[in-house]
Amino acid sequence: MLIPSNAMIYFIYNANGSFFGEINYFINKMIGREKCGLCELSHNIFFKRKSWKLFLDELDAPYQVLHADEVSSEIKKLNLDYPCVVYKKDDSFSELISHNDFKNIDNINDLRNALKKSF
Repeated sequence: MLIPSNAMIYFIYNANGSFFGEINYFINKMIGREKCGLCELSHNIFFKRKSWKLFLDELDAPYQVLHADEVSSEIKKLNLDYPCVVYKKDDSFSELISHNDFKNIDNINDLRNALKKSF
């Protein structure tokens, strides 16, 4: 995947990163009230998936993985639904993979292909 060197990719979870945010997400997921497609790809019940770590290692651009409560004010201005993937080049932000796109992403290969199509 050819990503400009002055770019940044943000993977944004539909969950808060605090201890209570994680607990709240877990409980809501277990009772079927909440789901995060990115969480499903990156974690099993308790730990990060090896496939997620390998995927991040192969990216040829800087990236950050953020929880909803860690998003910068610049990204918040986009009024996006999470999870999503956001791209920053120079001072401009754009959404690469939307919340709705994650409904069709079932595994890391699907995510990889969706990113490739975005560039």
